[in-house]
Amino acid sequence: MASLKDYLEGKLNENELKLVRRSFDIIGDIAQIDIPDELKNKEKLIAKAIMELHKNIKVVVKKVGPTSGEERVRPVKVIAGEKRTETIHIENGVRLKVDLNKVYFSPRLGTEHLRVVEQIKNNEIVFDLFAGVGPYAIPAAKRAKKVIAIDTNPYAIKYLKENAELNKVEDKIKAYVGDCRKIVKKYKWKQKADRVIMNLPMHASEFLDVAFYVAKPNAIVHCYFFLPEEELYKGAIKKIKNAEKEFGRKTRILRKRKCGQLAPRIWRTVVDFKIY
Repeated sequence: MASLKDYLEGKLNENELKLVRRSFDIIGDIAQIDIPDELKNKEKLIAKAIMELHKNIKVVVKKVGPTSGEERVRPVKVIAGEKRTETIHIENGVRLKVDLNKVYFSPRLGTEHLRVVEQIKNNEIVFDLFAGVGPYAIPAAKRAKKVIAIDTNPYAIKYLKENAELNKVEDKIKAYVGDCRKIVKKYKWKQKADRVIMNLPMHASEFLDVAFYVAKPNAIVHCYFFLPEEELYKGAIKKIKNAEKEFGRKTRILRKRKCGQLAPRIWRTVVDFKIY
């Protein structure tokens, strides 16, 4: 198959072709692209080329702002195709309904979602503290005994509940809107967590107290961080060890890995650790 740049040869000049992004995200039947300011007047041409190259794409949107706010939403604008930002994305056999203007979702984390979910045993209680639309919670519910899913974004929890029904796991998930620290203290579940998922790299470490609060002995935590190349994992492990001292419970680091790049020399990373 011809590349996007190959397809645009003769339609854009040489300097314009150099500015075209080599890759873009496909979420369900929506292509999500970055358009440099210098190509703003050519965005419809680029979008049309994407739809002609990828017949499964029904909508092309461009990013029009950064990911921001507690609800982690990055706004987009439709520039070609159907006038909608909602779609159903299939990942690892799970159907996830999302609206790109209302919730955060990245299709680049499918491998990481699968890595974590495949570790879950059928007797586990799983707490997903920053659940989004359920890319961890929904497949986890297919394996776990029970999943507690929490997110501050009411739209994310709305879609998570819909996704639970789409995947026939609604009886295995309890979903809550709010700050995870307030939610776990409000409900004070007798059942503690066998596994805690903390996928909010910018701020997850600020909620390590919640993980220690809900974790039963020998629980496993998957905590995500954005870390610069030069101090990879050091800052993350230091925060975990500080929490260990503060809450008087021992921890053991199980594994550390990169799972995506935020910017040059800035990595999305995960540290898996056990709380005793």
